[in-house]
Amino acid sequence: MRKFDTFATEMIPIRLIISIIVMAAIAMMIAVGYQNLSIILAENQVRNECSALEAELYTMVGSGITRDVDDIGASDGTMRTHTFTLPDSLIYLSFGVDPDTNNDGKLNTGLTENGSVIFYRVSEGSKQVIWFQDNRIKFREGLYNLTYNKWVINGKGQGLIITGGGKTTLTFELVEKNNVQYILILANDNIEPVGS
Repeated sequence: MRKFDTFATEMIPIRLIISIIVMAAIAMMIAVGYQNLSIILAENQVRNECSALEAELYTMVGSGITRDVDDIGASDGTMRTHTFTLPDSLIYLSFGVDPDTNNDGKLNTGLTENGSVIFYRVSEGSKQVIWFQDNRIKFREGLYNLTYNKWVINGKGQGLIITGGGKTTLTFELVEKNNVQYILILANDNIEPVGS
């Protein structure tokens, strides 16, 4: 009987160590799961905002009126204003351009696939992309012309990049230039194209 008590007493520290290891493994799995869940929730939040915008844009290009950006006397084109509620973990949300083609964190503007695309990325997540099948949706960043008090296409055309989370309100206008229809974003991100 005495040998059995000694054996049981010796097993208590070993069982305690095993219990601590199991609890640490469970805590680690919960932490990793929570981190992955927060990434998925942030990506879904951005995707839902983009889906709501997409529905607005399809109705705009389907029945809207365009403004010729080269005609200073032209009336405004059809507009849609959308307020984005973006997660704090957002690295970028871009319209018409892949701002981080090298995935090195250095953001540049320009155009990707004629601007018919949205890219976004949240912290710890991978780059996400939404392609537009309707070729009438071509994003262009706007530039406000003080001389004519009108928004025009910035340069030869480039996309718009939003960085960071929070609330952001953008206005989108249906315009045309040389008989080609664009969606002009009435905002400027002050990020210049590569090589300019």
